[in-house]
Amino acid sequence: MGTRSNQRIFDAHIHWWDLENNYYPWLMDKKPDEGGLSAVDSIAKTYLYDHYMADAAGYDIEGFVHFQAEWDPTDPVGETRWLQSLVDEDKIGRKPLGIIGFANFASENVEEILAGHAAHANARGIRHMLNYLPDNPALCWADQDYMANDAWLKNVPLLKKYGLGFDPMCFSNHLPGLAKIAGENPETPVILEHTGMPYDHTPEGRKVWEDGMRALAERDNTAAKISGLGNTIENWTKELIRPYVLETIEIFGTDRVAFASNFPTDSLFSTMDAVWDAFLSITADFS
Repeated sequence: MGTRSNQRIFDAHIHWWDLENNYYPWLMDKKPDEGGLSAVDSIAKTYLYDHYMADAAGYDIEGFVHFQAEWDPTDPVGETRWLQSLVDEDKIGRKPLGIIGFANFASENVEEILAGHAAHANARGIRHMLNYLPDNPALCWADQDYMANDAWLKNVPLLKKYGLGFDPMCFSNHLPGLAKIAGENPETPVILEHTGMPYDHTPEGRKVWEDGMRALAERDNTAAKISGLGNTIENWTKELIRPYVLETIEIFGTDRVAFASNFPTDSLFSTMDAVWDAFLSITADFS
């Protein structure tokens, strides 16, 4: 167990799910390997505010940003509606909650979906998991390369109309394209998830990741969340993630990075205590 801390924490990336009352196909249907480093059976159970706070016991958690958790694809706005009800009914300890919903910009009714999310007071942005490596099917978490889909690209600017940010999840192969999108939509915040998900740790792979992160950081409307490193660094340790944490901070600057637990998903790889202990220890010399 790591050292508990009185550092105030706003967790920038979490998930809650209620498997008794809502539908999450990836957790409730036949559970495939999901393309990550571990099967999801251990997290296929209801996980709500009280479960999170039990995992985070000893830390001063002041608020959260909740990311879409692959809710029923026939009703993407339903998840935002449910999360807003948790806020409105005072079920999350009166802590602030930002809501990042799901929308596929290639959908014919994408504008209706965006309007539905934006109608909720705590809605802040849209996430789409874009991870697609055609030469590595196990890491194709999207069903196609959406950043090569003209219909998808055409509708990204709708985010500005509805006052929503864009929170993409992708590998380094898509970072240059993401930088282009950010440049073409300068009034839309683009917040990269999970440290750009470095998956190729060879010198060549590291350079592709670094070059992509620097290209994205050149856009003033971008930021990066340092989180989720267990997804792509097998058997991660504090020392294994240290270079990625410090380099991301160096590239984006301290005013454009945020830390996050990615719980309960990251419980596949470690405890929440280990996650916060690693981040706080790595940055212990910071002001």
